[in-house]
Amino acid sequence: MDIQPTHLRPISSRRFRLTFGPDHSLKSKIDPLRIMQPTIDHFRQFAIGPYFWFIVDLKKWKTVCGGGEVEKMTPLRMQELFNDDHQKIHDITHPMDLHKVNAFSSFYVNLFLSLPVERKPYVKMALYFRILNSNNEYYWIMVQYPDSIHDWDGAFVYGLVFATDISHFKKDGQPMMSILDTFDGNCQQFYCTEQKTLTSTLHTCEITKSERNVLHYLALGFSSKEIASKLNLSIKTIDNHRQNMLHKTSSRSSAELISFCVTNGYL
Repeated sequence: MDIQPTHLRPISSRRFRLTFGPDHSLKSKIDPLRIMQPTIDHFRQFAIGPYFWFIVDLKKWKTVCGGGEVEKMTPLRMQELFNDDHQKIHDITHPMDLHKVNAFSSFYVNLFLSLPVERKPYVKMALYFRILNSNNEYYWIMVQYPDSIHDWDGAFVYGLVFATDISHFKKDGQPMMSILDTFDGNCQQFYCTEQKTLTSTLHTCEITKSERNVLHYLALGFSSKEIASKLNLSIKTIDNHRQNMLHKTSSRSSAELISFCVTNGYL
């Protein structure tokens, strides 16, 4: 099925900060790391490449804690990133990508806040853009916002950010965002440009929950036999899921399948 991607306009970092509204705070002191630890552990298990993560205090615009391969994936030292101004992450983002990433993130935050409580757990987003590595060279990462903490008015107070190196899958292209609604299997894609319209169309397909489970292990380099053992399924079932996904995505190999699914937000 071919769809027209949604078009957004770039916005500045200053305007992006206004997305989170006035300086709300929680009525009682909490430990965001303790609350978000199960989500962090889950993402560690399913990471498809080198990664780092951090928790942002969105009212103070401060990165309060984090972990992973920060010093390999960025030019920053660990102490430079954590317990310091979140602007440092913006400073290592490709200058041609930054305002687009701001627009994507702002759109997603507003969309997420508008959703009914029962629909929020089904909505997953991913950003694709370039940052500097430890050699001061730009490369592609996938960024996800898998967890957040809100105040009594529903405004964001803390956000968990998970950044994965996808340079082994993605070498070029435009910054983009995908939003996957696992409730109905819908995947929407977003690009950002000053132009009024985009003429290209994008291909989307329905990847089932069972297929996504297999997909994660394929991306990690597991064989059909290993995946079957992990999911307690037969090797034939795993191979059938793989073949179904190859057919749905018009991919000729597992590598093409993974690249498609990274780009389209299914991973």
